[in-house]
Amino acid sequence: MKNLLFVLSAVAFIFLLSCKSQAQKNSNVIEVQAHRGDRGFYPENTLSAFYSAIDKGADVIELDLVISKDKKVVVSHDTFMHSAYISWPNGKPVTNEEQKKSNLYQMTYDSIRSFDAGLRTNPAFPDQKSVKSYKPLLSEMIDSIENYIVKNNKQRIRYNIEIKSGSGDYGIKQPKPEEFADLVLKVIQEKKIEKLSNVQSFDPNILNAVHKKAPKIVIAFLTGDKSLDQNLAKLDFKPQIYAPHFGLVNSALIDSVRAKNMRIIPWTVNDQKDIDAMIALKVDGIITDYPDRVIEKLKAN
Repeated sequence: MKNLLFVLSAVAFIFLLSCKSQAQKNSNVIEVQAHRGDRGFYPENTLSAFYSAIDKGADVIELDLVISKDKKVVVSHDTFMHSAYISWPNGKPVTNEEQKKSNLYQMTYDSIRSFDAGLRTNPAFPDQKSVKSYKPLLSEMIDSIENYIVKNNKQRIRYNIEIKSGSGDYGIKQPKPEEFADLVLKVIQEKKIEKLSNVQSFDPNILNAVHKKAPKIVIAFLTGDKSLDQNLAKLDFKPQIYAPHFGLVNSALIDSVRAKNMRIIPWTVNDQKDIDAMIALKVDGIITDYPDRVIEKLKAN
């Protein structure tokens, strides 16, 4: 009987140690966010880039949104047709002059979709594959990703949805914040991904509008400015996530952010040494064009 009790006690002790170890591991997990999908290898903000990010094991897909003339929510970082990699429907590259004159907010979605976004690879990413692509609607992107996950038995991912907005563009390259927030939230709610998403932006007016309309949605405040307190003062609420440029991140900033019960997720971390630095600082997440690099580094630690 004593031997049995000893064995049971030993098993219980090992189990508790295992639970404690797992809890410590989980508390130190760094979330890998694929910036515009797997942009290092596939055209940004396209379905192929998102599928690749899922295949490589990213935890979160980061994407950008703009609005078309007919009020469609379009997955695109730019409010114009970028001359570096966008082509006309006939295959002719968009020129610098044509880029300057283009404005997606003055184009219907049918017109936007007809442009190619992937056959001409982005010269900033020499490993990008040439893939015939287009700028998808947010609704189509969500449906496609959810179907891809089920069909291919992939792990569940989350969405980091960036609203591209700036006060100088209101009414010119985008709707005003209230309308922009309504259009985006309608899709998120219709597709029932509120609990799988967070919304981020550099524009505090957009974030205030989103929080007011949907206070339960997780918000991330993007910034390239140094002052934490001055940045947060621009908001009517405290966001759950603070997302600074990685060059601003140090232990003091991390301590300050966590003292306010926020997570810190820097952008956009691509170089190996910068990835190492963010991992060493134990940030909560890393936004990167190369999710495979971050995943490999995390596995090695």
